[in-house]
Amino acid sequence: SCAWGDAHLCEKIQMVINSGVTPYLVEHLAQSDVRVLTPAVRAVGNIVTGSATQTQTALDSGCLSYFPALLQHHKETIKKEAVWTISNITAGTKDQIQAVIDHNLIPLVVNALATADFNTQKEAAWSVSNMTANGSPDQISYLIRQGAVPGMCNLLSVRDPQIVQVLLDGINNMLETCKQDTDSLCTIIEDCGGLDKIEELQKHQNKQIYKLAFDIIAKYFSSEDYIENEDGEEQFNFQANTAAPEGGFKF
Repeated sequence: SCAWGDAHLCEKIQMVINSGVTPYLVEHLAQSDVRVLTPAVRAVGNIVTGSATQTQTALDSGCLSYFPALLQHHKETIKKEAVWTISNITAGTKDQIQAVIDHNLIPLVVNALATADFNTQKEAAWSVSNMTANGSPDQISYLIRQGAVPGMCNLLSVRDPQIVQVLLDGINNMLETCKQDTDSLCTIIEDCGGLDKIEELQKHQNKQIYKLAFDIIAKYFSSEDYIENEDGEEQFNFQANTAAPEGGFKF
């Protein structure tokens, strides 16, 4: 049923694209009237929920040039819609992710991850996690250099299990991809308090979360001291080695 739902959605998006209205929707992203801007952002955001080809139609219409302003909009609902739109683009191809990078949007998404209200932060979490899943090693390294890790780690203590898992997946993807700089990345995670939060997540009621937290620590952090949680299950306790690698960090 999900496949049929996706197919139906793509059909509806294609009807919009075939009507030729996409460039006009994109032009309305410059509107100062929120009553016009809000549905315009939502419409463009809906287009990029489709296939990679459909997403490219919006990008080819120049939509990303409007997003620096949208991601810094004074109205939080506009900012949330803008970050949501970026999250769907970073779920696309490497070229589409590169377009987001080339328009200097990643620092704004990282800022939203750290400072926006929670509903916007959730969309930013999806944006960065999607990028770790679909981006190239260089693109993921760029995301780390823009300071995404502290914002990701900070949100690991929220009570939304879906967002916690999204962020853990993103952190795990970073660690898996940046094999040459794993030690540097581990130090960043430890320094911003992320390691403490990941250790706490070994007690999480969601089995997928505590298993992923356990696996991250077991695979990427050096201590081999295990303790048992209240249910008698193994947990991993990390004794940090926080010294910077010789030559400094590459991120």
